[in-house]
Amino acid sequence: MPLLRNLLIGAARRIAGNPEVQARAAETYRSEVKPRLQAAGDEWRDLTRDADPLRDPAGFARRLGARIRDVNRRG
Repeated sequence: MPLLRNLLIGAARRIAGNPEVQARAAETYRSEVKPRLQAAGDEWRDLTRDADPLRDPAGFARRLGARIRDVNRRG
């Protein structure tokens, strides 16, 4: 097992050190990951506006659960 682990770690380091892979990862982050994170942050902010998690943890959990179920229904 240590041999396989060392081979995998070495391959990951070589891949991560490749400038083409780094550029592609940066572009993917800018075009796909960052907008999704910003949208999720906006939704989280809206949830905390509706029910303060510190003052009303049960209400916040209820709204969060409803939001998760709604997202899962939409698929």
